[in-house]
Amino acid sequence: MAFAGHVVADAETRAAQLSGSLPPALATAVHRQFLLETATLCLRRLGEAFTTGLEDAVDDGVHDLMRDGASQAVAATAATEALGDLSLDLLDRLVDPRI
Repeated sequence: MAFAGHVVADAETRAAQLSGSLPPALATAVHRQFLLETATLCLRRLGEAFTTGLEDAVDDGVHDLMRDGASQAVAATAATEALGDLSLDLLDRLVDPRI
């Protein structure tokens, strides 16, 4: 949990630096985008770790759990990417309402 806290804190710091002079709604959208990008990257890496771990499974039960973890990580990554796309659309509209 401490590591995740550091990752989120870093994303928040970078978002704050980038959005310091933006209107509140736009600053919030930038912050949200940083969090979504961070979550997507973490989930992608998690899926890769589960997939790599399949080779090292000590028995069929562990192999099945690792395969399930990889599958769930892929699904969670896809859902987070979809949220990221939605968030980018929202960000575009905040920047240019004509979009």
